[in-house]
This record gives sequence, C-alpha cells and structure tokens, in this order.
Amino acid sequence: MKLRFNKLWPNAISPLKIRLVEVGDNVVELIFSEAWLGAVSPIKIRFNGDVEPPIPVDTTFGIECGIGWLTLDAVEQALLLAEFADEHQVSVDSPWLNYNSDEIALVSRWSSNIAIDVTKAFHWEINEDVRTDTSFNWTLPIDHQTTIQFDWVTSESHRVDTAFNWLDIAAHQLHTSVHWVDGEVQGVEVSFKYQGGFVSHDTSIKWGFHEPRWVCSTKYRPPVGKVTLRFNEPLSTQPNPIVLRFTASPNYCYWDDGGGLIDGNPTLPNIDFKIPIEPQIRRYYLMQPTITCVRVSDSLPIVIVSCSISQSRGQWARSVSLEFSSRIDAQRAHNELLLITINGYEFYAIAEQPSSSKAFGVETHSSTGRSRAAELSSPYLLPISYTNTVLRSLGGIIGDLLQNTGWTAELSGISDFSVPAGAFSVGNKSPIDAINEAASQLGCMILADDATRKLTIIPRWPTVPWEMATAVPDLTVHDAVITNYSETTSINPLCNVVWLRGEQQGINAKVKRSGSAGNIPAADISAQLIVDNQAARIAGTNALADTGDKLNVTLSLPVMADLPPVVPGMLIGIREGAEVFKGTCDSWSIRASVSDRGDIDIEQSITVIRSIE
Repeated sequence: MKLRFNKLWPNAISPLKIRLVEVGDNVVELIFSEAWLGAVSPIKIRFNGDVEPPIPVDTTFGIECGIGWLTLDAVEQALLLAEFADEHQVSVDSPWLNYNSDEIALVSRWSSNIAIDVTKAFHWEINEDVRTDTSFNWTLPIDHQTTIQFDWVTSESHRVDTAFNWLDIAAHQLHTSVHWVDGEVQGVEVSFKYQGGFVSHDTSIKWGFHEPRWVCSTKYRPPVGKVTLRFNEPLSTQPNPIVLRFTASPNYCYWDDGGGLIDGNPTLPNIDFKIPIEPQIRRYYLMQPTITCVRVSDSLPIVIVSCSISQSRGQWARSVSLEFSSRIDAQRAHNELLLITINGYEFYAIAEQPSSSKAFGVETHSSTGRSRAAELSSPYLLPISYTNTVLRSLGGIIGDLLQNTGWTAELSGISDFSVPAGAFSVGNKSPIDAINEAASQLGCMILADDATRKLTIIPRWPTVPWEMATAVPDLTVHDAVITNYSETTSINPLCNVVWLRGEQQGINAKVKRSGSAGNIPAADISAQLIVDNQAARIAGTNALADTGDKLNVTLSLPVMADLPPVVPGMLIGIREGAEVFKGTCDSWSIRASVSDRGDIDIEQSITVIRSIE
C-alpha cells in the first residue's frame, strides 16, 4: 500500500490518534478481501443517521473525516509493511459524550497481499461541551520503513558570470572573475590577474623593542679569576712553544626579557619589607605554658622537670641543661637527640653529660649538652686539617669543611670574596670549629638552624651602632611585657680607624669610619682571610663597632605567640613612652620549670648592648 499526497502537510502534528485496542463485542468490523486501489477513501463516517452532511442536534456538531490518495511522480512517500503481526492493532480513539452516551466503534482491517492485519477502532462520545480532542499515535513494527525522497533537478547549463575590472595605472590592471555554477557541480571561482611590467618594491622594517626571548650561545664565559696568563717576555717572530687547547664550551642560555635601552620588563626588587615584631599592649596577659620533650629517633616521650637553654654571639651552639623526673628518663635521653617544645617553639638538644645527686629522700638526675649543631664537633666527627690548595671563595671553603656532613651553609650580610690558594689553613680541628675560626677572623658569628641543619654566617654587628637610629628593629618590647630590667655601663675608647693585613698572603688595608677624622686607631688585625677589600671592610667595620661606651641592658620577658624567643644578633628596640632606643642582642637564655604541683614557669632573658656616644 502506497500513500501519495499532492501537497506538503502543513502541520507537524498528525490530526489523528491511532491506538491499538482489543476488538470487543460492541464494535463494527470492516474487513476487505483485497487491497484498495481506488483514489477515493474507502471509509465514510456518518453522525446521527445516514444524513450527509450531518444535521446538528441541539448544541452538538458533527465532524467528517476523509482520507484521499493521489499519485504524484515528483514527490513520493511510500509505506512498506513487510511483516505479519497477529497482535498488532491500530486504533483511533476520539471521545465525544452525547446525551444518550452512545458509543460508536469502527474497526477497520485491511488485508494486503503480505498478510498484514491492521485493526482500527473509533469511539466517539458527544456531550454538551463543545470540545474536540484529536490525537494520533502510530505504532508500526520495527521493520516498517518510510521513505521520503526529494529531487531537485537544475540544468547544468545555468551559469552566472560576473567580471569586475579595475584600472589602476597604465601598466597595471586587475581582473576579477567570479563564476557560479549551480547544479551537480557547484563552486565559486575568483581570479585576480595583474598584468604589466615591474610593479613595485616593498621594504618592511619592524619598529619597536624586541620581544622577550631565550638567547643561547657557545661563547665561553670564564669565571673571574679562573685562569690567569702572565708573560715575562715580549712576543717574538719565532713560533710559540706553548700551545693552548680548550675544550668546547657547553651551550649557555640566558633569558632576555626584551625592551630597548630602557628595560621593557624591569626586574622588580624583592618585596622584603622588614616588619618589626612588637607584642600588643594589654591590661592583662593570659597564658597557658607548655613544655614537652621527646626523643627524635622514635618519638618516645621524656619527662623533664626543668630546662635551661642559652646562647651568646660567640657561641656556635646553644648550651642546654636538663633535669629529668626519674633515672629511667635520664637513661633514655643519654646521648640522644631530643626535641624540646616550650610554648610551641621547638629546640633541639643532645644530652651529652649526665649527672645525678642523692640526699635523704631526694634523688636528682640531670644532664648537660648542646644543640644539634654539636653533630659537627668532637666526638661526633673527627678533627680535620684543611688548606685550600686552589683558589676558592669564602663560601666554597665553608662548603669544603661541611662536605659529607649533611649540613649546608650560607652567607648573610657578607659579600663573598676569593681566597688565593694556600691562604687559609686549619689543623686538628672539628668542622664547626674550623668554620667558627674563619668567621671570627672576619668579625662574624655562626647561627645554626637545627631543624633544617643549616649554618648562617652573619656579622657580629648586623646593624652597626652609627646606623641604629634609622634602622628598623627586629623586635620591639615595652613595659607591659618586661618583667625585670637592669643595666650596666662599660667605658671604652671610641675608635674611628683600624689597620688590617693578611698573614701569609693578603692585603694591607685601612678601614675608617665614614665622616670621621680617622685619628683614633683600634688594635691592628692580622688574619689569614684578609686577602680582599671585602674581607677587610667586613672585619674592620665589626672591629670599630666594638669600640666606644656601651650600655648593657638585661631584660626578662615572657614567651608568647607575639613574643618569640630572641636570637643573638637581633636588633632590639626598647620602648620608653614614645621613644625607642635600640641595641644588639648579645646573649639570650630561656628557663622552663615544673613545680611539684604541676605549675609551669617559663621566662626568657636577653642582654642588649647599646652604644653610648
């Protein structure tokens, strides 16, 4: 069976609703014995008798539905039923309610030559409401197929030619040809043709700063002082008996950030604003002191009764004194690395020398030791002898002394300089003692970070006295946190010049305080590392900072979140009302103890040196 239509269907939704229903007793069955081939619909629908058109009764109305088939050649829609379905039904249900609630059912079955059974049932009920609901549901077997084919045929000879001609100059002409071909082969062709002799010559110059880029080269860039060539005779015409051969330099790359004479991407300075630490002023301070001690190797808790830790600028390690609660704790801590936490701040210590004392009813076990930097000294490392056999920098010498120890070092506030071969030597000293000797020759000291196992070499006076007035202090304290205050004065001559010289190798230098007459000399300095102007400047500056009248101030402070333990060398500001006077921390100590009732008392003391001029 084929359905052909002579015009397009205007709506997207079918006006009929077909449902599959079971055939009951109160239905009319239409059975056709052969396929329908006529052009007239085989179904006629009547309402209220056999009158056409139907006569409306009261407020009701009738609907006539017709289906027509027309054969067309151009547009064809074919419905092919290729299977036999016993239980498939197609129903059209249109409910209208009338007064007598009659039901009209129409069942249509077509029997085609491929044995397809299609059943259609129509139910109408008419009521007072003037409403028409029409819906179609079409259910087809899976293998049913609907084919719609549209063919447009356009003559291949259709063609549109468009030509655009521009006249430039006498010798130049531009031809533009656009061709459109509609049909089986479609395309657009645009042709530009220039005719004539020599057209022109264009020169492009890129103007502006070059872009950032990586620049790589194999040009050898020797470090300063790596190779020194000296000739004691003039060049002659005879062949040189010395031939110098150099291996190829590896590819060296550096980043060019663009720009011209003025850098397009200037290097910004490090954002390192020094913000001083200053505890807040409160009416009262509530603190909950804590003190714990564990063995680092296995995190075993060690119960301690008291702890005392101290350090000064001349020490490269802290001194530690511990008192244990029992003999078992003292034995567990002997020669072990301990982690002591006081109010949240961590300190490393090695209990090296145990001791005990007994009295009537009292037994005390204690031990003294040093911080973790003691790993670099005897008896943990054997003494060494060292001489720089080649030209080395100060940082390189310190790195050689720390080789295979697991510790690292850096210079802070000190300009590195080169030390000639054989200028520095030490004998029968531990690595940390050798480094401390090198730092002492330059007027510097060692700060050890036990957590990261790192040594920092800094000047003994990170801020010299004559620059303290404008310097920003590292820590500022006030009366609210100072629990004890005392001061003493020491009288010393104020010098403004010092002479320095190297020992076996080196230079002779005169370091004078800027702006002074340079007429009051300090004691001369002779050291192995005075081999460079930078070395002489560092050592001479610290020597002049030690001279002059000094005010030694001793302060007792708590340990809080906004008042951490002080480090020797810090610039300390002491506030008195609106004024702040500054000095360098010379020594520091912290003490923590636990009473028999479990009360914890923690306090730190510092000594600040202030210059009086």
